[in-house]
Amino acid sequence: HELPRYGIKAGLTNYAACYATGLLCARRLLSKYGLDKQFPGTVEIDGEFEDDYVMNAEDEDGVSAFHALLDVGLKATTVGSRLFGALKGAFDGGLEIPHSNKSFYGYDKDNKEYDAGEHRDHIFGAHVGAWLEEMKA
Repeated sequence: HELPRYGIKAGLTNYAACYATGLLCARRLLSKYGLDKQFPGTVEIDGEFEDDYVMNAEDEDGVSAFHALLDVGLKATTVGSRLFGALKGAFDGGLEIPHSNKSFYGYDKDNKEYDAGEHRDHIFGAHVGAWLEEMKA
């Protein structure tokens, strides 16, 4: 595990850790090919979903982003799966991965609405903090 080097010492298999792993992979890939300046990724993590494509920050007609496809194999694709945490991290890191917000925490399939705040709370592990407070009580 590399996440302890970046300050994540516990919970290395939760949603927040999966997001951080996806983010780390994306940034490493882009820096390996010298594209990390052209594709800075999401600067402020807010859980918002606007588009599922990445634009070149320096030149619209220049190099395109790395395009990746998510192959889930036999993994269950339930709403809020850690798999989608890693996908969101890689996308926020600057990789172009086609997806929709219907698989993230915060999506209400009955009302067909997406709550970015709820997704952001899962990215930052607020649900884990709430659970710990509940266990202390």
